[in-house]
Amino acid sequence: MQRILVADVGGTNCRFGSFILENDTLALEFSTRISSNSLSNGQALFTALSEKLSLPIENAAAIVVGLAGPVDGQRGRLTNGSLDVDLAEVPALRQIEHCLLLNDFTLQAYATLAPPGTHALSVADSPIASVLEPAGTPKLAGAVGCGFLTESSGRARAIIGAGTGLGAACLLPVAGKGWIPVPSEAGHAAFAFLGEEEQEYRRFLCRELGRPFVSAENVLCGDGLAILHYYLTGQLLKPAQVGAQALEGETPTLRWYSRFLGRFCRGWMLSTLCTGGLWIAGGIAAANPHCVTNAVFAEALRADPGAIAPLLKDTPVYLVTDTDSGLWGAAFAGQAMLQENGQIYSNVQL
Repeated sequence: MQRILVADVGGTNCRFGSFILENDTLALEFSTRISSNSLSNGQALFTALSEKLSLPIENAAAIVVGLAGPVDGQRGRLTNGSLDVDLAEVPALRQIEHCLLLNDFTLQAYATLAPPGTHALSVADSPIASVLEPAGTPKLAGAVGCGFLTESSGRARAIIGAGTGLGAACLLPVAGKGWIPVPSEAGHAAFAFLGEEEQEYRRFLCRELGRPFVSAENVLCGDGLAILHYYLTGQLLKPAQVGAQALEGETPTLRWYSRFLGRFCRGWMLSTLCTGGLWIAGGIAAANPHCVTNAVFAEALRADPGAIAPLLKDTPVYLVTDTDSGLWGAAFAGQAMLQENGQIYSNVQL
């Protein structure tokens, strides 16, 4: 039996988890969460991890941390927060052979191979024939210079998620071997607005945000949802309040947000050619599933009269409802390290 300690640090919440690995099977032992704002640095993060799980980190067989922001080797920082993490500056980690820092949506990509992904809800008129199977035993992708592999179906998978920010990543199949994860910062690319009505909203956002262009994250994150609701109704609410009041019924806010989210998902599907499926994670969709189960979302996602229509129609789409999905993805990466006894790879090299 081996224990894997994991953390998934987002812009708002930081989740901690303890997993047991026994007989090639992962089991979630305990999970909890705290405010990310309570963490001042990497040392504070690992102190909180140990305290909240009531476990000394020195006894862990592996530790994996996901951070909602750019990661370079052992260093990373929150995009929507002040936390900087450098594993080399945490003395207790020097005793642990297997310790890894990853982008949070690399964890979410791994989670598509774990129970949160295999138990996800099919949405947006997904092909009935699509069947999710457990991924099997992970394998380290040392031969290609990055990350971890599991047995692959041969089709790329992608994941997106909106919450405090907007994350996106994908898993690419390696012939005969498994998967390689590819993180991204696609949420910070400019969003495509269509028609004069949407262009007027774009101009409004540019004025409100003081930006020359509007990113997909500006549109789809929690604050973006609140601004959209204000623009359409004149009501200034917090994101959670908007979800409760405007994303459950057939409201203008629901229609606009679903259309925007479907359009971003469509673009990510085409960019990654994720014929193995697109998974939608993140706090907004998990708390307000109607924003991805309505006809407006499906139309924005699938509608295309051209040659690309069959690709869009045949790609399955899933809603991840397990809020611990990032923890499972981290544990999956930890399992790969332990079972391969491999070195830590931090950068994707295709």
